Amino acid sequence: MRHPLALPTIGPMTAEEQAELVSDLLEPIPRTAVVPAVRAALGLSEKQADRIVQAFDDFVAKPLAANLAKLRGRDLAKRNPLIYTVRGVETVEEWATQVLADKEASAIEAHIGTWLEEVARIVGGGIKPGSGVDLQLQGADGVVQLYAIQAHRTRRTLGAQERHRGVTSRRATASRAPAAGRAYVAVLGGRAKTAVVRMHPDVTALSSDDFWERVTGISDFRARLVRASTILGWLVKRRSEDEAARIKNEALELFGDADGKLDL
Repeated sequence: MRHPLALPTIGPMTAEEQAELVSDLLEPIPRTAVVPAVRAALGLSEKQADRIVQAFDDFVAKPLAANLAKLRGRDLAKRNPLIYTVRGVETVEEWATQVLADKEASAIEAHIGTWLEEVARIVGGGIKPGSGVDLQLQGADGVVQLYAIQAHRTRRTLGAQERHRGVTSRRATASRAPAAGRAYVAVLGGRAKTAVVRMHPDVTALSSDDFWERVTGISDFRARLVRASTILGWLVKRRSEDEAARIKNEALELFGDADGKLDL
């Protein structure tokens, strides 16, 4: 008679064992793997992909990690906890996770536009001349293209008006060259249509897709950027995970009861 094979019993893991397992699963992915993956997603050269990965680390992942390094567990309570408890959050772990996610989203939003501007310069081969112009390119026809870049579509503000005037002023300077300059407002995400700016008829506001296609020559480049961002997200996770774990542990000691429930 054959006896069933006895399998070892796996008991619940301790916090240290869980941390060690997570660390093993998230061992640093070699840069030699990240760059080719980003290159494949974007359809660019290896040199361009490498510069884009480095720029993401410099402008997004590292600043986020630096922000978290300054944060303490007690700081989480500065944001009204009712925002989370009315949505059913009961434990310190859930609460701290959601507060940190909100803070990370806010920080990334502040930095992602800078990175996208750099991506535009890397793939377009342009420069940042200043005076309200974030990107200057010269087309194969010799025409100077001037872009004032916005991270996302916003209502018209005094700052936006100044940027429109700046790009218009630079266009006037470029127009005295043999090939007249063209002025654009580029919205990196969220704008669906291309249209002339009513208050500044010399300036064209490009849709997000039109801008990226114009700069890269790739019609679906914005969608490719979204795919590449899922790969680059690894850099954010690797740089932030230790600080996030520290903040959660501090919050648990300060605001948790014996069962880990919130006790504010």
